[in-house]
Amino acid sequence: MKQFIVAIIAILILVLPSANAIADGLEPIGSEEAKQLAKRLCEEAAKVEKPQIKIEPDAEKANGLHSPGKVGLMIVPQKDLKEGEELAAKFKTDKGASLAFLFLYNLAPVIDGKTVDASKLRSLKFTDNGGTEHTVHVLLLAVRQLSEDDYRLQAYGHDEKPLIESKFSEGEKQGPEPIGVDVKEVNEQTRQGKLIVTVFGKYKAEFQCGHKVN
Repeated sequence: MKQFIVAIIAILILVLPSANAIADGLEPIGSEEAKQLAKRLCEEAAKVEKPQIKIEPDAEKANGLHSPGKVGLMIVPQKDLKEGEELAAKFKTDKGASLAFLFLYNLAPVIDGKTVDASKLRSLKFTDNGGTEHTVHVLLLAVRQLSEDDYRLQAYGHDEKPLIESKFSEGEKQGPEPIGVDVKEVNEQTRQGKLIVTVFGKYKAEFQCGHKVN
């Protein structure tokens, strides 16, 4: 329980964020803390009304990054996610294959150089162990195949259409499986960086994200 409380405090206590919240350095969330926090966040995400895709999360494989007390992000993959013909068939459906929940704290996607307005995002109200309520955004992630070599990461907010669509590329095998998340190339002036989602340790899609107080 003590580790759980520490994790909640580290990620979700609302303090005055620094101007360089991302650039200050993001560090991995501990495995056990990530699992415990993911379970609670997924319980709230399950209450989302009219989801564009259905995600059955596997909290045991959650992973993420944070700058304690400032920003945090966590990805929780679809249960039993693995490469194979069954998954490949889902890629070609209208909504694609369910991939993961992506939780964002004091972060938001960036479109045309500006962080997305909160009204475009699904927000979860989360109460920490001290009784304080916080806001965490959640994106519903899917993978859709548009043509033979064109696979897209689609991220859903409130709207029926994806808020973000990013093409996958294949790289060297690295990172947690089945899904990992990272932030790189942070600009200290704009407080924006490149959010990278890696699937099966080798397929990568990315989009810009920025610091935004929820």
